[in-house]
Amino acid sequence: MQTIRQAFTILRQNPLLSTISILGTAFAITMIMAIVIVWQTKYADLEPEVNRSRCLYLSAMHVGSKTDEGMNSFNSPSPAFMKECIQPLPEVEACTAFTPASAALVSLTTGGNRLKVDAMETDPGFWKVFSMQFLAGQGFTEENRAGGVKAVVLCASVARNLFGTTDAVGQQLLLNREQARVVGVVKDVSVTAKDAYAQLWSMYPADNLMAGNEWSYMGGSHIAVLARTPDDFPIISQGIAKRVEAVNAGLGDMQIDIMEQPDNIVAHVNHVWSNIGPDVTMLYLQYALALIVILLVPSFNLCGLSNSRMQQRASELGVRKAFGGTRSVLVRQILNENLVLTLLGGVVGLLFSYLAVWGMRTWFFTNSQNVGAAGDFSLSMGALFSPWVFLLAFVFCIVINMLSAGLPAWMATRHTIVDSLNDK
Repeated sequence: MQTIRQAFTILRQNPLLSTISILGTAFAITMIMAIVIVWQTKYADLEPEVNRSRCLYLSAMHVGSKTDEGMNSFNSPSPAFMKECIQPLPEVEACTAFTPASAALVSLTTGGNRLKVDAMETDPGFWKVFSMQFLAGQGFTEENRAGGVKAVVLCASVARNLFGTTDAVGQQLLLNREQARVVGVVKDVSVTAKDAYAQLWSMYPADNLMAGNEWSYMGGSHIAVLARTPDDFPIISQGIAKRVEAVNAGLGDMQIDIMEQPDNIVAHVNHVWSNIGPDVTMLYLQYALALIVILLVPSFNLCGLSNSRMQQRASELGVRKAFGGTRSVLVRQILNENLVLTLLGGVVGLLFSYLAVWGMRTWFFTNSQNVGAAGDFSLSMGALFSPWVFLLAFVFCIVINMLSAGLPAWMATRHTIVDSLNDK
């Protein structure tokens, strides 16, 4: 408590310098925590993509000739590839093939209430890999393939716009002018959920699972593979590679290539081009460099402010030394007092970071896949109020405190008692 009282005494005695110091800390924490929150939103286990840490992904496929280097085609894998090369692996708990959400037209069977929605084609495995909150009904199963009416799952907002309620199970609608039946309604999914996002989910045709020639393994789908544990990632990668070799052995002059996939979540999110994989090492270096620069630049500026405060408190430090205060004790006291001001700046910065990420969420999370999406870029409470976010904010406050106040405190306590009392 004595340290806190002393810190607020300094705040009252030097309101301008203290305010600048708090705002400088807040600015640094705002930028740092914005990076952390964006990272959490993209890569952490957040609903509905609660299994990101246990998933591997394939989003690119190369089909080419073994002898003619000019014969190449790049696209995405197909459900047939998943069935032949992934599903048989015992380490795979579940897997799903899905097409990224694209525009579709839905309406009532009478033609009324026409809506443009983001629709996805997938399979029953989708509901095992991703955790959706069902408000009514359930996800489609293989049994729903029977009959001539396609089974679909709607998000809550589309169900309300079409039928006036989320209790829409059993209702009929037109999907791109083809009759469909609602089997489930889920809570709206944020566009920030790169793989799970859509407003309507339906099943791709069963024929997509049939493997024939080399081109049947290429189908414009992404594949998510849920491992029983992340420790199985190497085994699953090796198993997929072996099955690809077995497939290629039966394709004659042609071959399929998965180009060093499957990816983990970080590589997957940054896998933009079908013929070039992401440089994950460079991505980590860029993030690390950004954090270092954001930490050092404000800290050096705050170091000058701290040095000014130390000069003003020279006499006080001399009195403390005269009453037996050692250099280590004085440095610790100064750091603790400065930490209070730094934590105030950290709280302000954390609040600013929430406002910054929310205000710029569309800019932060728009990519080539979701441009023009009809859904909302809502943010997960798990990303904003995660214990890791608060812990990292506290850690960065301590680092800034050490960088900005450590050197001035050490230099100020080097003076002799006489010099300090004379304010020299």
